[in-house]
Amino acid sequence: MLREGPQPPKPQEFADSASQTDGYELAAAQTALTQSRNRQVREFAQRMTTEHEDMSRTLGDAAKSAGLEAPSPHVGGDQSRFLSSLQSLRGDAFDREYARQQMLVHASAAATLRSYAERGSDENLRRWAAGAVPVVKRHLQSARQLMQSLGGN
Repeated sequence: MLREGPQPPKPQEFADSASQTDGYELAAAQTALTQSRNRQVREFAQRMTTEHEDMSRTLGDAAKSAGLEAPSPHVGGDQSRFLSSLQSLRGDAFDREYARQQMLVHASAAATLRSYAERGSDENLRRWAAGAVPVVKRHLQSARQLMQSLGGN
């Protein structure tokens, strides 16, 4: 039987990748809470902190239910470079870059979660991914609105 598209990641790889995204979200939000003076950016960052802490906790629960090691949120790969570039900015440039990165990261996360929810090999993680998709889509929509309010496209 032929399968379309690339194979979904193995369960531990998926859990680690999702945890890495949560790690970036938490670190970027903390940076925004420290560096931004814009009320909308700070409110968005606080929401990201609260909701990604919850997502990270429930991901750990799903991983344990799948018999896997519960991953810890961490920043790595491209997201490390994103975070470094963000931390070097100040003022309006920081706010716009934070919103831009949030749009990119949430769009990528939504696609990854949707794919795993549909084709992943572990039922516990598929359920978690399916539940996370609408949350991440709301975050993406909020990031787009934030970007528009800051004068971006």
